[in-house]
Amino acid sequence: MANTTFKGTVRAESGLKVSAQTAATGAYTDKFTIDSSGNVVVKGTLTRLTPATIFNYNYITCAAPIVTNFGNSADGVMATEDKFGMLFFGPNNEMYPATALSIGAYTAAGKTPQLDGTVPATDTATTQAGFDIQMDTESAAATGLEIILAGGPLGGNANGITVGTHSATIEATFNTPDWTDFDGCGIGFRKVEDFNDGHVPILDGAAAADAIYTDFAAFGAMGDTNLEIMTDLNNSGTSTSTDCGASVPVDGQNLRVKITLSSAGVVTYSFVVNAVAGAGTLAAPATTAAFTFDDGDVVVPYIFTSSDTAAADVLWLKDCTVTRSPGVSYTN
Repeated sequence: MANTTFKGTVRAESGLKVSAQTAATGAYTDKFTIDSSGNVVVKGTLTRLTPATIFNYNYITCAAPIVTNFGNSADGVMATEDKFGMLFFGPNNEMYPATALSIGAYTAAGKTPQLDGTVPATDTATTQAGFDIQMDTESAAATGLEIILAGGPLGGNANGITVGTHSATIEATFNTPDWTDFDGCGIGFRKVEDFNDGHVPILDGAAAADAIYTDFAAFGAMGDTNLEIMTDLNNSGTSTSTDCGASVPVDGQNLRVKITLSSAGVVTYSFVVNAVAGAGTLAAPATTAAFTFDDGDVVVPYIFTSSDTAAADVLWLKDCTVTRSPGVSYTN
């Protein structure tokens, strides 16, 4: 029988089968079956697409993240550039891995990233709670994290975003009682390569310098209380830093930042202050900067943090979402 095209609903009361016939015997082998109860059986390789949302966390609607045990030279002690894992959960118990790098030494007095504060039924713009990622800020300045979301720093099907193929977004909501205690806190996309602990300290300086990674676009609170954009293309050796002008974070208020990456590699930025986590009307900063990744670049999404002084202030991550479209096909 030749191919048949149906318009409208196809109804099969006793089920539906896709079968292959053996030429020599004429026998049929069922490859795909849907029975009358809706049960599906697949024999062979199933090709699937990864979902458009590759990371989705909110401190109220999701379970508390799991963090691997810290320890290198001793339990609870890490050197700068030591790595560890995190596992976040989505609102439907989806699991989203992340890989983290310690910026600066981490002592036994440090605070393991954990859910902190009284978690309410509904967030407000000033709720003092969330996933605390302050690390060792109570003991030392210039300590923090680089967190690669949805996978590792070398990309792959899990979190690799190919310019020219994919469009993507990353957004996050942060809060802290005092932004002057954190020189760096924000989000970005960077070209795939292994971790380097020299990147985040350049971001927190918010000044033109070599930020180590060959290609990146970062956006957030940098240089104490400024909202800044920092970029580099093709390892120029001097990153471009842009002060967003009147756009600034406010102590004790949520700061939501978002980067949008078009399939052509064009990067745009938006933010909102003093809105519910993951909500509010986003707008471009007062001053922005044009940036475009090269076609074919593969980038990954990340969060960065860096403390300014040794202070007892927390830094809450309240909400974070990463999208990538179209999905990546894989078989299982």
